[in-house]
Amino acid sequence: MAFSGTELKRRRKAIHRILETRELRALILFGDTNVGSDVLGDFRYFVDNRTIAGRQVAMLFPQREPVLLVGSAIQRQAAERRSSIGDCRLSDNMPADMVKLLQEQNVLNGRVGVNFEVLPVNWYHYLRKELSEIDWVETHEDILSVRLHHVPEEADLFRKCAALGDGSYEAALKTIRPGVSEYEIAAAIEASARARGAEQHFTLVGSGKFALGDQNGLPLPYSPSMRRVENGDSVVMEISPCLEGYWTQIVRTVNVGSPNAELEKLYRVSRDAIKKTLEVFKPGKTIRDLVAAMDALIKSCGYLPKPPYGHVCGVDLIDARVSPQNGQVLDPGTAVILHPTVFTPDHKNSFFWGETYLVTDDGYERLHHASDELMTLIL
Repeated sequence: MAFSGTELKRRRKAIHRILETRELRALILFGDTNVGSDVLGDFRYFVDNRTIAGRQVAMLFPQREPVLLVGSAIQRQAAERRSSIGDCRLSDNMPADMVKLLQEQNVLNGRVGVNFEVLPVNWYHYLRKELSEIDWVETHEDILSVRLHHVPEEADLFRKCAALGDGSYEAALKTIRPGVSEYEIAAAIEASARARGAEQHFTLVGSGKFALGDQNGLPLPYSPSMRRVENGDSVVMEISPCLEGYWTQIVRTVNVGSPNAELEKLYRVSRDAIKKTLEVFKPGKTIRDLVAAMDALIKSCGYLPKPPYGHVCGVDLIDARVSPQNGQVLDPGTAVILHPTVFTPDHKNSFFWGETYLVTDDGYERLHHASDELMTLIL
């Protein structure tokens, strides 16, 4: 387990408050293997166990210990060693075992909390058929409101995870040269982080020539391919390690062989937009305030701001979007990835750049120590 007993007790109390205030007779959390939006983090936040394959289900009750259902003997052994739930059970038919457990606990009616975005439709139909008197209610926002308020133990994990990202960027700089494939760059990035404790990694890489006005200019980071880097290319990287369930991200571009003056213009606008945003990055401000600062700077330089602006990270890579619609108030311990996207006025070219910042008691902490300069690798 990544957290102290004190922190796990705090999380359990928070879940029990949700059970009480929402008048729930049970709460069901669904674990899955994808990297995605905030909906996938509820399970990991409470169970503190990674789903390595298939699905897992945590069944929580007001008056008894929780139960974890897993799909294989390997996962059961891992969960027994690592999760915050002591009662780990093997299941080859999770919907049926969920019904059986609810019946054993006499939960035959009343309200049961679920996340409808994660609950499979065929499972839902089965649960409704077998337990027709239960009122299934959405509880994700209740849990997310708890998750978004971070504690010092989480802040320490963010710092350690950011260090993995810095190391991966350094590994990429040592690897990038003409003839190297995007896959080899991704391999160097992930090998560095894995060797120092990353449980998984989300890596995007793009490479190519860049010229302003060229519709086929520098691509945004994408799933790496066998394309080999050429002299005069620029390489875009989105480097996102995960440590004990917690994510950070650093976005960088490097030139290969020679500087690119046109790309430098976009880089400076993106970098300066972050600097402007940091002037309002402090407790009490909102995500919406950050976006307003980015937009103002980018527009003042004659360029166009567009999503993605970044995201709040935690037990999912995107716990919340940095967007004009997000009124979330910044609290100490919140980690935010800032990567404003700058478009040219003709909409043909775009560039983004950034890293992860932590809200502190009186401002912010830049979690990454990697260079903030657009580098050119002269080989």
